[in-house]
Amino acid sequence: MASSHDQSPERDWQVGKSLNHCLDYLFTSGLACDVTFLIGDEKEKISAHRTILLSRSPVFYAMFEGNLAEKESIIIPDYTARTFSMFLRYLYTDEIQLTVETVTSVLSVARKYIVDNLVTKCETFLKDSLTTENVCLLLEEAHVYTEESLKEDCVHVITRSPEGALKSTSFVDLCGVCVKSITESDDLAVEESVVYEAMMRWSEAECGRQGLEVTDTNRREVLGDIIYTVRFPIMEHAYFRKKVLVTDILSSMESRDIMRYHEDSKGFPCKEFNKNFRRKKRVEYDFDEDYNY
Repeated sequence: MASSHDQSPERDWQVGKSLNHCLDYLFTSGLACDVTFLIGDEKEKISAHRTILLSRSPVFYAMFEGNLAEKESIIIPDYTARTFSMFLRYLYTDEIQLTVETVTSVLSVARKYIVDNLVTKCETFLKDSLTTENVCLLLEEAHVYTEESLKEDCVHVITRSPEGALKSTSFVDLCGVCVKSITESDDLAVEESVVYEAMMRWSEAECGRQGLEVTDTNRREVLGDIIYTVRFPIMEHAYFRKKVLVTDILSSMESRDIMRYHEDSKGFPCKEFNKNFRRKKRVEYDFDEDYNY
């Protein structure tokens, strides 16, 4: 990462080297930098060269050459130092090593500074990388960085293979908003027991994130109104009695109403929970063979 301090250059760093190599050295060494960015909450310093940046981005051109050109250090609160450093290095070298963990934040900064080639590179990477195992991770990233197109792609994957997405390791890392967006969907073609078990896994993880003991009371507390997206009235009766009724996730009144509904759906309407059947469950496809982005 480039430093804001002057450094003694290596000997012969230009001799026999490619343009990319020399520009990369200028960035990583901090040599002759003339602009400093303060990144993230910690205001970590990253230095760069105005001429390079304004030649690659119309936003940087306006920032450095317009009527309101920036003269002081520039504060960038929205991104981490890692993301912004990757982005800047791409501007110097046209090279970047994307990963599932970094691509969404890099895409966001590339959009912000109108670096279209990098936007295309990120979008291509996402299309080639999106799977049922990482779809929840990318959905969360899309939510954080307001990437609506990526959100739509993630929804398509979840709709195509809902059970795989709900059972993925990254499901428990979602925020509550993203969890609810999945579990309330009519297109989630799985048994309600699968939705319930995914929600229980998530609530356990959320208790941990909030420093709470994992109890049924605390699970219900962190779930909030997400609990109402599980369609208990249409859950298999035997499963409900064996797995849900023995817990304190539901109040005694809620459990009573659901049991009554199971016994007589016309006589006991059970108004608190959704009673509509989700889309008929389809055979899940082999994602790699049948779904291409």
